[in-house]
Amino acid sequence: MMDYRESPGISAGSRLEGGVDDQAEPRRFRRFDFVRPQRQLDVPRVVLAVGLIGMAAVLAVYLVTMAVRSAVSWLHLQSQYQIQFADIALAEPPPAWFRGGRETFLRKVRENADEPEILPLLDLERGRIDRAFRLSPFVEDVIRVEYPPHQIIVHLVYKQPIATLPFPRSPALILDRNAHVLPREDIDLDKLDPLIEVIAQGLLPSAAKPGLPFRPPGSSPESDRCESCIRQATSLAAYFREPPRARAASSPALRITKVIATECIAAASSTLDHRGFFVANADRALILWGQPPGEEPPGAAKADDKWAILEKWATGPVHEPLPDRDFWSFTPTYLDHIRTAPASGHASTPANPGR
Repeated sequence: MMDYRESPGISAGSRLEGGVDDQAEPRRFRRFDFVRPQRQLDVPRVVLAVGLIGMAAVLAVYLVTMAVRSAVSWLHLQSQYQIQFADIALAEPPPAWFRGGRETFLRKVRENADEPEILPLLDLERGRIDRAFRLSPFVEDVIRVEYPPHQIIVHLVYKQPIATLPFPRSPALILDRNAHVLPREDIDLDKLDPLIEVIAQGLLPSAAKPGLPFRPPGSSPESDRCESCIRQATSLAAYFREPPRARAASSPALRITKVIATECIAAASSTLDHRGFFVANADRALILWGQPPGEEPPGAAKADDKWAILEKWATGPVHEPLPDRDFWSFTPTYLDHIRTAPASGHASTPANPGR
């Protein structure tokens, strides 16, 4: 009987000695172990791995962000997301007296606000359109701005020319109810009812910026007083231009043509007139009106009460022109003739304005 025995294993050393090279066997990659053979955490390797993962995440976020920004920038440049400033819709068109109409008005708004011709609808800052229109000298208020798809609609209140402020050797200024200066070159006076003159003798012209209140040149208490006086005068002129009074202007006695700012006249003299404003009608009657609406002293007649008296006076008997510098003054129920000179002659007084 024969014994069969397995050949004894050949050790690594024996293979080398016998010409067998273990390098012929394929190599295996060494595992990136976070735990050493002794079951201890390999902190440097963990930190390295976390750092690599973090860098990869940051890089991915950066690439995604840049891709999104590029896509958004591309989208913003598309024509359907841009609008010409000239294509802004005005819910209330410019008044008929504004020269050039809507196209000229929008162009001047854009140039005054230093806005580009093309607006990116998706990049408009909050309040940007509101601000651009408020900078226009002809805009009194921006009610609201609407942004329907691919459009901008603006609701406006326009300033209205109310009065002129003439000067001896300079062109007259055109003012609104708040004494804001309006650019004369943009106003077609032929499309307006005659404006009321604000008379302030001795007042010097001022290079007031369009859209801002008129202020006499210089800085002094007299300038402050005159600025307030002109504002009150235009407020009174605006009262006479409101519909109930404007409709009555077909009667010369009720058509107010001038508001005389006596306190500004007094700035050139030593006498200050505190009686308020005089007004003149188309018949050249001089009437002491007093303070503008809303600023009457306690116990004094209100503007509407005075107007009712004036209407009754105007529809009564025909009044002969008064002597030089005489005027009419309100009582609680009628207009009284005030004489300023003795019967033998008419001496002028500093407190009474000329016509």
